[in-house]
Amino acid sequence: MEKKRKKILYVQYTNPAAFPPLENSAWVLAESGWQVNFIGTEALGVENIKFPFHTNIKIDLIPFCYPGLRQKLHFIRYNLKCFKAIVLGRYSYLYISDLFSCPLGWIAASCLGVKVFYHEHDTPEAPQTKFTQFLHLARKKLAVKAKLCIFPQIERARLFSNKFSNSKIQICHNMPLKERAIFNKSLSSHDEFRLWYHGSLVPTLLPFTVLEALALLPNSVTLHFAGYEIVGFPNFVEQFIAKAKSIGVESRVVYEGALSRGPLYDKARLCDLGLSLFARIFREPMVGASNKPFDYMACGLPLLINDSSEWVDFFENRGVAKSCNPESSESIAKTIQELRNAPDKIRIMKDLGLKKITSEWNYESQFAPVLKVLET
Repeated sequence: MEKKRKKILYVQYTNPAAFPPLENSAWVLAESGWQVNFIGTEALGVENIKFPFHTNIKIDLIPFCYPGLRQKLHFIRYNLKCFKAIVLGRYSYLYISDLFSCPLGWIAASCLGVKVFYHEHDTPEAPQTKFTQFLHLARKKLAVKAKLCIFPQIERARLFSNKFSNSKIQICHNMPLKERAIFNKSLSSHDEFRLWYHGSLVPTLLPFTVLEALALLPNSVTLHFAGYEIVGFPNFVEQFIAKAKSIGVESRVVYEGALSRGPLYDKARLCDLGLSLFARIFREPMVGASNKPFDYMACGLPLLINDSSEWVDFFENRGVAKSCNPESSESIAKTIQELRNAPDKIRIMKDLGLKKITSEWNYESQFAPVLKVLET
């Protein structure tokens, strides 16, 4: 008798290509022989970001819909499509990864006997409407029903566990796949000292003080950045470039656009220092949840991080980063100049980062406990 194919359905009411951990976990499963199907939606700002091709991964996206009455109908149509896929596709496993998909996960686990895994990338904001209250209720119910509740960051997991004590928790840091750990020294040999940033384009992640720091540094120091704007800050690139122009560093700032993971990593490998200058006071803990520092290390970049204890303890004390005050252009410029003047130190930091990614800071290691439950 032919062995039954292992199948899993990923459901998220957004574009899954915007979430590297979804791409990475799907790739791990696909390489292990699973059929991995996604049902999501198109999303603004990430139209050019695509999943890498794999014969065992299929992506089904319905068109984007702007907020309003039509979106409510869109949401119902989306859930009916997912429900039909679950029933007709005979999926035993469902991977839910956003608040809007929690009702579907709760119903599938309670009424259809489907084993549901809930992966919370970001803690949802407090409910403001009857609809979001319902979504939070579904999240509460799913917290108990899910086989595992997966979190990218330990403090967030603890808060969730304290609130929903019967939930089964698994930490899974947002780290890259081992195969991403490549650094070609010949590619990075250039006269410039290139700073690199990628990710969501907002001032709390890529502060304007970086531009002011550029003005304090030699002309050979440049900034290359990539990523996508979000709804809360739709004109970031325009404002960022305008600021660069106003202080005379526009020619040293290059926006590379919103890129898929492969091209994104290729651009990063051409640079010298990765920027992870989160605001000191952020909406929630980010070490482990932020993809970018691990992405940078996989590309052979040492890190420039903020000087909060959260970041210093995890990265600087392990020898892969140097910290500064992200609110001070002088502090940023001084730290960059110190690193420019210490090429041997940069080389050691690069080597340590690459070794960390290949040995333990990779998604294969992080996702292994989840894969074990799925395989069991």
